[in-house]
Amino acid sequence: MAGLQAQFAGLPTGASEAHLADLRDLEEDFAGDMEDDMEGDLADDLADDLADDLANDASNMDEDTDENEQQTEYERTVALADKLVGLHKSLKDHYAPRFPELAGLVKDPMQYAKTVGILLGHPLHDIKSLTDSSDNMTGVTLRSVLRGADLMVVTVTGSTTHGRDLSETELNNVTRITQKILEIDAERIKITQQIKSRMFETAPNLTALVGVDTAAQLLNATGGLEELIRKPAGNLSAIGANHAGETGFATNHGVRAKGYIYDSPIFENVPEDVMKQGLRIVCAKIALSARVDFAKERPDGSFGEGLHDECTNKLQKLHQAPEKKNKKALPAPDEKPSAKRGGERARKAKEATAMTDMRKAQNRVAFNQQESEVGYGVGPGTVGLGMLGQENQGNIRTTQVNKSTAAKLSKNNKGWNATASGNRNASLDDFTPGASGIASVLQARGLRDSGFGTQPDAAGTASSVTFAPAQGLSLVDPKAQAELKRKREAEENRYFNDGVFTQAPSEGSSGAGGFKVPALPNKRANTGEGAKQPPQ
Repeated sequence: MAGLQAQFAGLPTGASEAHLADLRDLEEDFAGDMEDDMEGDLADDLADDLADDLANDASNMDEDTDENEQQTEYERTVALADKLVGLHKSLKDHYAPRFPELAGLVKDPMQYAKTVGILLGHPLHDIKSLTDSSDNMTGVTLRSVLRGADLMVVTVTGSTTHGRDLSETELNNVTRITQKILEIDAERIKITQQIKSRMFETAPNLTALVGVDTAAQLLNATGGLEELIRKPAGNLSAIGANHAGETGFATNHGVRAKGYIYDSPIFENVPEDVMKQGLRIVCAKIALSARVDFAKERPDGSFGEGLHDECTNKLQKLHQAPEKKNKKALPAPDEKPSAKRGGERARKAKEATAMTDMRKAQNRVAFNQQESEVGYGVGPGTVGLGMLGQENQGNIRTTQVNKSTAAKLSKNNKGWNATASGNRNASLDDFTPGASGIASVLQARGLRDSGFGTQPDAAGTASSVTFAPAQGLSLVDPKAQAELKRKREAEENRYFNDGVFTQAPSEGSSGAGGFKVPALPNKRANTGEGAKQPPQ
C-alpha cells in the first residue's frame, strides 16, 4: 500500500485523491480474497491431517488388536498348561489303585490321560486287544498314543499288575478328570489352529522356512516372536521335546532332544545319522528368520524361502556319499640317461662297490651240473656256490679280468722280472763262494732273488709237477726239495739217531759204562764266508 501511494504522489491533487479512493477499494477487495484463500487452505490442511491421524489410529488399533489377541492367546495357553498340571496329578492319584505302574511308564500328561481313557472299562490282562481299537472315550487307538516300545512295556506290565478294580465313585471321578484333560487338549489344538491361520502375517519368513505347523508350535510354546528371539539357537531343538518319555532308553546316539523342529517337513528325508548336524544348521536359520520377522522386514517371506533352499542343499550334501576320487596315473618316466659324474674319482667309487669276479661266478650256474653248497643244508642257512670250485670239469670259462682296472706295478718296482745292476741275472747259479747278500741266503733254500725258473739258462717252466688229493695241482722246485730233504736227514741222524737215553747199549760198548759214546762232531766246512775276494 505504501508503494502504491508513492507511485501516485507526483499526480495532481484531484486525480491523486480519486486514484487513492480506487486504490483503497482495491486493497480491501484483495485483503478479503486473501483471507478467504487462507481459510480454505487451512481447512484443507486440517482435513488432511485429520485423515492421516485417523488412518494411523486405525492401523495402531489393528496392531494393538493383533498384539492383544496374541497376548490373550499366550495367556490362555499358559493358563491351560497350569490347569493341565493339576489335573494330571489328580488323575494319577485317582487311577493309581487300578494301575499303579502306569504313572511310571507314561510320563507325558496328555499321553497318560489318553491311555487311561482307552483302558477304562476294559480288563488289563488283555491290553493287546485294545491296541488297534478306537471304541473308547478318546476316539483314538492305543497304538497311535504310545510308541512301540512303550506299548509293549505297558502291555506286559498290565498283565502282571496288582491293582484292584475301581468303585463306581472312583470310576466316575477318573472319567470326569480325563474328560477335562481331553477338553484342554482340544482347546490347545484350537489355539494352535488360530495361530496357524495368522502365521503368514505374523512370521512369514519363519513359516516359509519350517512350515506352518512347526512355526505355530514354536510360537505357541514360547509365547510369541519376542520370546522366541530371546532363546539361543542351540536351545531351539529342545522346544517341545518329551524328555520324560525317554527314560530308560539309550542317549549315547542319535538326537536326544526330539522337539517340534525334529518333526518339521524340512527333515522328512534326512537320515538319522546326520540329523544332529541338520538340526544345528536349521536352528541357526530359524533364529535369523525369527529376528527378521520381529523387525517386520521382508514381509513377503523371501528371506525365509532363501534360507529354506540353503538348508535343503546343505542337508542333501550331508547324506550324500563322498565323491570318488579318480586315481591319477603316474607320469611317464624320463627315459633319457641321467647325468653321471666322470673321471678317475667316479671310476674308483664305482669299482669299490662293483660286483667281484667271485660273486659273479657264484651267481652263474652250470647246466646239468649240481652246484656246491655251504652252510647247514636246511633252510636259509644254505648258500649255493654256483660255478665256484667247478675247475677241471669240462670246459672251464676263465674269469674275465679287465686290463684297465687290473693291479699294476710302479716304474720303480719291477718285481721278480727285474735284473740286477750291470744286467746280470742274480740267480743262485751265478753265486760264487765269496759272494754275500740276499743271493747267498736264497741259494741255501733253493730259491732265486729274481726271475723265473731254477737256472738262468733254463726255461722258466722247468719244474716237476705233482698231484696230491688234498692240495690239488701244485708246482715244486726239485732242487729246493732235495736240499730240504738232505738237511732234514742230516738233522735227524745227528740229534736223534745217536741218542743216549733212547737206545739200549750195544755189545761193544761195555767199556764205556754201558752207554754208547757219541762220535765227535764233523769239522765245520770252510765255506770261505768272510774271506777277501781276489780282484776282478
